[in-house]
Amino acid sequence: MKRQRSLRFPVRWLLMMGLLVVAVLVASAVIRRSEAADGDPPSPITTLFFSHQKHVDAGATCVYCHPGVLNGAVAGIPSLEKCMGCHQNVTPKDEKDQPDIDRLVQAWEDQRPVQWPKVNDQPDFVRFSHQPHIRRGIACETCHGNVAQMDLAQPVYNLNMGFCLSCHRSMAVDDAEEARLVDCSICHK
Repeated sequence: MKRQRSLRFPVRWLLMMGLLVVAVLVASAVIRRSEAADGDPPSPITTLFFSHQKHVDAGATCVYCHPGVLNGAVAGIPSLEKCMGCHQNVTPKDEKDQPDIDRLVQAWEDQRPVQWPKVNDQPDFVRFSHQPHIRRGIACETCHGNVAQMDLAQPVYNLNMGFCLSCHRSMAVDDAEEARLVDCSICHK
């Protein structure tokens, strides 16, 4: 008789624990689902047309929209707030541009981010900062091409190790500076 009793206890215990685990899993799924429905940020807008040429023609400079080049590793993308600083007061020269501006304004009002595609991106093992290049007086066009004449920004040069080393060598004023500029640690983590 003791044998039957000892077998029933573990079976009951296992059933109760199993039910408890199922209940916890169901409850957490319901909570996650309700939090996702309430707390999800609005999905980003991904299809706004942006013409660098039209913005440069209107007086925008590279540094105005990409101030990160002055003091950071990444040029950065302007915030919607910066875009709206102009677009709440500016009427486009070409009426065909108004729908995209309207979508930008709507994104601002809805607090939806704009997800701009990356044009130039370096691998994680590359350490790159615009700062020393700007300090040296290297024009944006040297690496990015004449973006001011582009409707849609696109890579012009293959910004690979050979491209960078060629430029670093040409910028060196003497052998010691060339040795420093082509040292692996200058660009690689």
